[in-house]
Amino acid sequence: MTATATASIEFASLTKPHLPRLFRIGMRLTHQPSESQDLVQEALTKAWTNWHRFERNSSLGAWLSRILINTFISRHRHQKVVDAAAARPDLLQYLYDPRRLEEAHAPEGHWHSTHFSDEVLGALAELPSHYRQVIELVDVQGMAYKEAAVELGCPVGTVMSRLHRARKQLREQLADYATNYGLGMAQAA
Repeated sequence: MTATATASIEFASLTKPHLPRLFRIGMRLTHQPSESQDLVQEALTKAWTNWHRFERNSSLGAWLSRILINTFISRHRHQKVVDAAAARPDLLQYLYDPRRLEEAHAPEGHWHSTHFSDEVLGALAELPSHYRQVIELVDVQGMAYKEAAVELGCPVGTVMSRLHRARKQLREQLADYATNYGLGMAQAA
């Protein structure tokens, strides 16, 4: 006879006297006979999996009871999550919304796009596309000049030149807007 078979026989013979008590505890926890049976079966499966950890000089009944109660608590916590998700089908849609996943990969870009004023967005839209691309990559998304150069397929010097010209145009277009909000005063002084 193999060691596993011997351990299996030992486990079955030692746990059998505790089954009625485990079913009673299961009934107190679940209030349903079928749920109690499922709970006891799951707890016994966990006990068998961890049988090598059981200290033979300790109380088997207490050990099995603790596994049963912990199994019930784990099931209860899991069920609460399932119930919450079922009660809010929009929650799963919100969590797995492709736009939100894109936002998670580029949080700076999302923040800026939702927090720029209409004036700033308008000024950006008026820029020639090659200037706007550089502004979006470097200033909005936070890319390094080298990364922007690779993205645009041009030399780093071109990125720096376009960025300088784009910023200059934005400063000119937004000068009145900045003055109205108290920005740019330090440059005038």
